[in-house]
Amino acid sequence: MKKLLLSTMSLLTAAISMPSQAIEVTIDNTTNATVVFAFSYLNDQKDKSLDPDWLVEGWYNVNPHQKALVNLPSDNDVYYLYAEFSNGKKLEGGKGSIKLMVNDRSFAYKQKEVPKKLTRQATFLRARCNQGKSLIKIN
Repeated sequence: MKKLLLSTMSLLTAAISMPSQAIEVTIDNTTNATVVFAFSYLNDQKDKSLDPDWLVEGWYNVNPHQKALVNLPSDNDVYYLYAEFSNGKKLEGGKGSIKLMVNDRSFAYKQKEVPKKLTRQATFLRARCNQGKSLIKIN
């Protein structure tokens, strides 16, 4: 049975870095399965028109043997992710995980304002970026 490996690694950045206004998540799917991702992140607090709140949104599709780039508008270095594979596997849980509602179709909401139409609960794992960048490599 093929093991599923997730490693969240920091990407190399320039010696002088500017403050990040987005989390840049690179997803490298080296499996034979399509993977769909949902994320939760703290909205960009530099935008004064938004109240600071954790947002939840999905789905981001990554086809087999493909890479994808997801930009999350946040200046926080912590985010949460959940993934489902077309072969039935899931990427979930772990230390520091949180339970959030998801839907089978695209969705977006504030954690404090969960829509009633969401159909099921998922366990999002905690991740951290380094200087606004993160790499999720799935083997």
